[in-house]
Amino acid sequence: MNSVLDRVLFLKVYTCFKGFIKNLLSVFIISNMILIFSTQAFAQKQAETVSLDGDEVEYALDGQTVIIKGNVVVVRGDTTLTGDKIEFNRNTKIAHADGHIRLIMPTGEIEGDTMTFNFNNMTGDFNGAKIISQPYFGTGKTVSKVSDKKMVMNKAFLTTCDYDKPHYGMASRKVDIYPGDKMIARQVRMFLGRIPVMFLPRLSQNLKGGEPRVTFSPGMTKDWGLFVLSSWRYKLNENVKGVVHLDAREKKDIAWGMDLNYKTSKMGEGYFRTYYMNERSITSKRFYQERPSPTIEKERYLIQWRHKWKIDKKTNAIMQYYNLSDSTFLRDYFRKENYRNSSPNTFFLLTRRLSKGSLSFRTDIRVNRYESLLERLPEVRYDLGNQELWNTGFFLKNVTTFSNLVKKTAAPSEARTKTKRLHTDLELSYPAKVGIIEFKPFVGSQQTYYSRTQKKAQYDSIRGIFKTGASLSTKFYKVMDIKTNVLGLNINRLRHIITPSISYTYQTNPTIPSSQLDVFDSIDSLSNIHSINFSLENKLQTKRNGKAVDLLRVILSSPFNLKEDPSKGGFGTIQTDIDFKPLDKVTFYFDSTYDTYHDRLSTANFDMYINGGSKWDVKIGKRWNRNVDDQLTSQFNYTINQKWQSRAYMRFDLNNGILKEQEFTVIRDLHAWKMEINFNERRKRGNEIWIVFRLKAFPDMVLDVFGTGFNKRKAGSQSSEGN
Repeated sequence: MNSVLDRVLFLKVYTCFKGFIKNLLSVFIISNMILIFSTQAFAQKQAETVSLDGDEVEYALDGQTVIIKGNVVVVRGDTTLTGDKIEFNRNTKIAHADGHIRLIMPTGEIEGDTMTFNFNNMTGDFNGAKIISQPYFGTGKTVSKVSDKKMVMNKAFLTTCDYDKPHYGMASRKVDIYPGDKMIARQVRMFLGRIPVMFLPRLSQNLKGGEPRVTFSPGMTKDWGLFVLSSWRYKLNENVKGVVHLDAREKKDIAWGMDLNYKTSKMGEGYFRTYYMNERSITSKRFYQERPSPTIEKERYLIQWRHKWKIDKKTNAIMQYYNLSDSTFLRDYFRKENYRNSSPNTFFLLTRRLSKGSLSFRTDIRVNRYESLLERLPEVRYDLGNQELWNTGFFLKNVTTFSNLVKKTAAPSEARTKTKRLHTDLELSYPAKVGIIEFKPFVGSQQTYYSRTQKKAQYDSIRGIFKTGASLSTKFYKVMDIKTNVLGLNINRLRHIITPSISYTYQTNPTIPSSQLDVFDSIDSLSNIHSINFSLENKLQTKRNGKAVDLLRVILSSPFNLKEDPSKGGFGTIQTDIDFKPLDKVTFYFDSTYDTYHDRLSTANFDMYINGGSKWDVKIGKRWNRNVDDQLTSQFNYTINQKWQSRAYMRFDLNNGILKEQEFTVIRDLHAWKMEINFNERRKRGNEIWIVFRLKAFPDMVLDVFGTGFNKRKAGSQSSEGN
């Protein structure tokens, strides 16, 4: 009985257990199928956004976290993340990484020990990180990628030197980097090696170009004594930026100024510049020494405003205001600017392009009373270029100008002359081609109204001038079937082009001579002309790499003045211009003037340039002027190796057999920097030695030590500096 009951009970238990196992297997299979399909769907979805790869891939029990170990690579678009181990959540798209983490982006790279990164918004945080964001290399206790356009480093060290032990760098409490745009660092300590050399509360650097935020130029001159010139750049936004200048000169005291560059969306752009100093010229050699006479004080300043406005496609306006305290201020403190223009004007110019010709409105006002100036209050001018008249073949050219002129002499004089003047210059021409001759005769007149002249009886007078003339020119050429590479000339056929031209001009005496007028400009000093101008151009051309190349170009020209001309009759000055380029690496230039009245050469200038490739180049020039000087200049650049370069410049006075100037430069590549050691000697101006450090990542960032800087002269024809 018991055995039967046991058997029945066993069968019931077995049947139930069998059903349970069957159901359990069904659930297990279904759940695994769901997991497999969900994993495949996840992988397919992730394939569209994030690619995961590694030696081992595991899925956590929650079904949301993927754990990847060994040679991990996570890719989304142009961003790649690598490391030893990464946990990735498929819902939040957040990755936690450990071990040799490296994030590679188009804007740079970040390396760290641990990292948390969000692939949804492409932001993350690194611990113990290193970054590469050209041109910078750096480390930070923490680095955060705030967005695609911004990274933040805390307790950072940055440099542009890629050595493990950089030559220089800067430590900062916090650095904001906008890759490819700018870098802003706070509480900055600058280091040369391990030596701290400077502290700045804030440093901002433009990564788009080479402009430094802060520059210092120390040096010493006879006039200034010891000095430090500093420039501090600022940028309020893309449309408003500039420079603040703070300069200290031992013998002149403190000076400061501000430059402001601005742009507007509708009213154009411009800049505003100021510079001011209460100049205290001490009479001792050093500021701490006893002064033999009282210190002279004088206020000196510069104020400039220049604005350009393109009103529409046909209308432009330019305005400039320039105010200086005295006539020598630019010469004393802005020598390069003084060389370009020692007397800048204050003016307003409005131009309008018309369907035929152009119209301009101009005013010139004297602001600096120490100078003599011609004021135009205002001047209106209409220019009509060569315009054909009704398809007749005749062309009309016209310039009409109305000017209200006031000529003021320098203070303290109050003398001034003035007039209202209406001037018109008409010319009618008929260009034609007769056979191989291009012929252009013309006839014209100049009529000028003056409200005032030197004689009151001639007020409200009209001066008249008649002119006529013609020009002729033609071209002859011959192609020579010459092909040679002798001396590396690479000649593939030669074409010789000869262009002779001749022009005749006759202009009558003005009805009112210039001696009876107040001469304001060239219009008032017109006189009679009766001359023939001859010109002959010779040109040799060949083809190199399928392009026409000028080997030789020679131009001879000279006027021949007839007896009615006020100057001496006969041929005038003969001018010669020669350009010769036998090789791509060798070029010769020559120009001269020959005085036929005295039958002698007046000037002759010669320049030769030889480019020896990446290793060396030579520049030799000779300037000769009968009444000024005879000097020879040379410059030789040589690259010794990848680390060393050299440069030598000399200027020799051939008349007196004197070496007037010599300069030698040695350039050393210091990996992140370039160092220039310069020695310059000028006759009667003494010797000068200075060192320049140039940061290679920002070549315009210069630290100039022991010198005033040097405006390099080019070898060749140079103006004389006198003795």
